[in-house]
Amino acid sequence: MTTFLVAASTNVTPPTMTPPIMTLYELLVQGGWAMIPIYACSIVGVGVFVQKLIELRQADLRSLGWLAGVIEHVEAGDYASAERVCRSARHPGARVLEAVVYALNVRPSQVEAEAKRVGSQQLQQLERNLALLSFLAQIAPLLGLLGTVVGMVELFMGLQAAGHEQLAVGDLASGIWKALLTTAAGLTVAVPALAAYAFLTSRVDAVRLQFADMVQRVLFRAPETTSMHEQVEP
Repeated sequence: MTTFLVAASTNVTPPTMTPPIMTLYELLVQGGWAMIPIYACSIVGVGVFVQKLIELRQADLRSLGWLAGVIEHVEAGDYASAERVCRSARHPGARVLEAVVYALNVRPSQVEAEAKRVGSQQLQQLERNLALLSFLAQIAPLLGLLGTVVGMVELFMGLQAAGHEQLAVGDLASGIWKALLTTAAGLTVAVPALAAYAFLTSRVDAVRLQFADMVQRVLFRAPETTSMHEQVEP
């Protein structure tokens, strides 16, 4: 009987300790001053991402039904109607084609220059604040690393001040995880910011390709004029 009790007691597993769940405010307090700019980076990053999503949705990039009307009017030589169709569309490529159609009607030799000028303006509007997302993705982990380094410095300064007194392992572990908390927070902000930047950049690149395709389709169907193909005699 005694042997059975001893064997049973050896098979008893100690209870597992679950880490306490902290609120956002508690994490901010435990992480120190470095958590404040990291949280600010997260708020700015979310704001920029949501703003760009709204802008892309309002641009109605997937709706290209208006393009067929523009090409049809250009092929018929009705540039005024083609411009009206462009003005009624929300797609940023409509602004580019509006400039192209106007140049075809007024000065065909400047069509390519007008397409590049207006296309660059529209792309700059779409790319606005994207550099800020890239900056946040780079600065957030650096802020976290800085907070960790400062926290470790403070920890070892405390150990030095304690001298030869007995040190508790719990106190040492507490100082280390508090210092590492800022690095974790910085990476938590940087990874989504980098993903958002890559996603939005890919959408802008797709729009850039749309611009080139639209301009080429319109120019291919435009009536040939002497001024578009004339060469300057030496």
